[in-house]
Amino acid sequence: MTTIRVLVVDDHDLFRRGLMEVLEEEDDITVIGEARNGQQAIDRAGELSPDVVFMDLNMPGQNGIEATAYLTQKWPDLKVLVLTVSEEAADLYRALSVGARGYVLKISDPQEIIDALRQVHQGWVVVSPAMAPRFLSELGQGPDIGAAPQTVGGLPAGETQLTPREMEILRLVARGMSNTELADTLMVSENTVKTHVKNILAKLHMKNRREAAAYAAKLGFMQPAEGETAPGEV
Repeated sequence: MTTIRVLVVDDHDLFRRGLMEVLEEEDDITVIGEARNGQQAIDRAGELSPDVVFMDLNMPGQNGIEATAYLTQKWPDLKVLVLTVSEEAADLYRALSVGARGYVLKISDPQEIIDALRQVHQGWVVVSPAMAPRFLSELGQGPDIGAAPQTVGGLPAGETQLTPREMEILRLVARGMSNTELADTLMVSENTVKTHVKNILAKLHMKNRREAAAYAAKLGFMQPAEGETAPGEV
């Protein structure tokens, strides 16, 4: 069994220690360290080489966004899972744009948090189910996210105006489906699929489906749907 080495970063001592106790009850998870702010997180990550960092957003000194940006640039294989009270789409955009691989709310059930940790470790992008419906709805409406960045992973983030069908196709493109596979899955012609893909690229201001797939992955479109098995699970 692969053991997941975890660093927990949160400025609230009670919450941080409670989370650590919950994680330590799992046979495949080992908490190797803790930190109270972004700078401590960077220092501890350099010392301990964790697999996954649980990262709070709002902390004194260097915040979670700044720390995540540094960690993911310096150690690309390190995965950051944001655990926060913020239900703001702007914070979700910011976290994903700097390299976070997951965004989960602190109000989530403990098992949901543990499942998200395992999925992020396996390489999935995970967004808390409590946020996903509103986030996808705002994406389709071209959300005004105020101070949120205009790019996600270097790609356009807003004013997409995607239809529900286009969002469905974008999700499947992110999972690596070809036009033929998309046509078979959606029971439409390949020409129809090509038209949808062309419209998606135009709305996202992207050159090709590879960019669109990367964009979708950053938004959490690759997280398993309800009842779907994530990679590595049986």
